[in-house]
Amino acid sequence: MRQEHAVVVGGSIAGLLAAFGAVEGFDRVTIVERDQLVDGVDPRKGAPQGKQPHACLPIGMKMISEFIPDLRDQLIAAGCPTLDEIRDIPYISSEGWRMRFDSPVESIGFRRPLFETVIRRNLLKLSNVEVRAGSVVGLVATGGVVTGVRLKSGEVIECDLTIDATGRASQAPKWMEELGYERPAEMHVRAYMGYSAQLVRLPEGALPDGARGLAAMPFPGHHTGGIIFPEDNGLHMILGVGMMKAYPPGDREALLEYLDAAPTPLLGQIARQSEPVSDVSTYRVSGNQLRLWHQLERRPDGFVVTGDAVAAFNPIYAQGMSQAAQGGIAMRDALRNVAEDPRPLPVRFQEGLAKFTDVAFSMSGMADAFYDGAEIEGMEPPDHAEMEYFTNLEQLATEDPDALLALVYATYSMELERLETDEIKAKVQAWVDSGRSVINNDSTRLPRVTETVRG
Repeated sequence: MRQEHAVVVGGSIAGLLAAFGAVEGFDRVTIVERDQLVDGVDPRKGAPQGKQPHACLPIGMKMISEFIPDLRDQLIAAGCPTLDEIRDIPYISSEGWRMRFDSPVESIGFRRPLFETVIRRNLLKLSNVEVRAGSVVGLVATGGVVTGVRLKSGEVIECDLTIDATGRASQAPKWMEELGYERPAEMHVRAYMGYSAQLVRLPEGALPDGARGLAAMPFPGHHTGGIIFPEDNGLHMILGVGMMKAYPPGDREALLEYLDAAPTPLLGQIARQSEPVSDVSTYRVSGNQLRLWHQLERRPDGFVVTGDAVAAFNPIYAQGMSQAAQGGIAMRDALRNVAEDPRPLPVRFQEGLAKFTDVAFSMSGMADAFYDGAEIEGMEPPDHAEMEYFTNLEQLATEDPDALLALVYATYSMELERLETDEIKAKVQAWVDSGRSVINNDSTRLPRVTETVRG
């Protein structure tokens, strides 16, 4: 049974995809956004992270493609390159270089504003969706049901459903208290991350051995790192990444020196060959944050929360866009499944979204919790056995393609079960029993592509 009007607060990627999920259940869907939304590659004021590198995990691309079947083709037409993440982006971890081989793990390089533009263009082709300017400052409710949103101007927009997609700084917990409900419980892992990014052009041959980028992330015990990653239309992004307040600087020369301290000196050497296309932009976040909206015992009807307003992760794990996609899928499914599940829509939706957010937070939060001094709130810290298992698995991934694919698919497709199969456990134990050490660990040389092929 269709309802009349849904309002999405926030025109971010999470808001756009939530609107995609809502269109088939509502006669009208209105996105209220305080920024002026303009097509193109320029970041907007309300998304300062838009100047930083972004990626959409394969699971996210798959989910968004349920709304935009030719999404991949549209991105390629807009100048976005496809790449084999395992073959094309050499990755040095705390244990050495991961293997490089032809794999089915495809990524697409793009700047966030371009990705947002493509999604918004497709959404606004739908006749029952509109975007209007405004800043929402609160909710309007009657008898336990949210019936609209109040704008800063004082205007009230009435609706049957309000979807909050306003990001990490969402005021939804405060709005709940104003309506007489409790705030959701929260979980935090604060490892104080910082990023400095610059858009560049790389000359021919700057990346050797068939590489199209390079990843040298920080890890516990080494808090500085970075990335060189292909973007759209022939550009690359160089990125400094710091953990535990080892923040990268905001000017180019200092950033290049910072990259020299990454796990491989190749990062700084390659970055020095680049031609700047933009200034250096910085971005800092305290850590991973999860609000347990699905566990509320009392909640008003007519109101749900999605995107970073539910869970905000360390950006280096690239989970945010996929969570936004799951928000769209969860909304669509909650509207479709009312006959099978008669519980209130907010309950169905928040539980559907939590299937992704709980797993994603357990991965990003657990990884960051390994840093000495990380502040952990609301969750148990990882134990020594977990740390030892993942260390051994990372070592094995320097020479075993099955171990590497298990790690990559667990991260990129949320297939955690791949890390716990009898085969992978046996491989890890055999590695430990052998007493062998990693040999592919010369930080001054990129690993070559092997002939191994895995599907």
